[in-house]
Formats: sequence, structure tokens, C-alpha cells
Amino acid sequence: MDLLSEHIKETIDRVDGFITGTLIVDLEKSSVELEQTRDGKTTYLPLTDSDFIEVRTGKEYVKVTVKEALVHKDNFLKCSIFAGLYARVKNE
Repeated sequence: MDLLSEHIKETIDRVDGFITGTLIVDLEKSSVELEQTRDGKTTYLPLTDSDFIEVRTGKEYVKVTVKEALVHKDNFLKCSIFAGLYARVKNE
């Protein structure tokens, strides 16, 4: 049931005009991208602070800037705390 629920949430996000995918944060390159896989093809959309970015943490969405994604790190894992999360983006 969780898979169906996640699919419905993503569909609603797309209907609402968001681009959806997985947030990729490369701390070495200081870059943030949205990874999208459609029909077996994976693409990476570079994100900037002019983009409206939200990540889903459980049942809530949290607004994140590129700078925040690069700065907020897990000290043990040495990676962004937002890396790998489901994200929805609108180009502003």
C-alpha cells in the first residue's frame, strides 16, 4: 500500500506543476541536482537558489535552498542531510 500511496503523492505533485525526483547533493562540487528517472532514462536537472525546492520528510514538505542543502551535513556520514530525499521543484 505504501508504494501506491507514494505514487499518488507524486502524481498530485506533478498535477500541481512540480518537477519531481530525488535530491542529489554533491558537496565536493558544491552542486545540487534533481535526479529524474522516466521510462528507464535517468536525467539530472541542476538546481539554483532561484528554484523553489521542497523535500519530503515523512508526511511533511520542508522548503530547502541550494545553500541549505550544501551546508546542513550529517557529521557522521559526511553528507547533506537532504541528499537522497524525494523532492519537488518549481522553477521560479
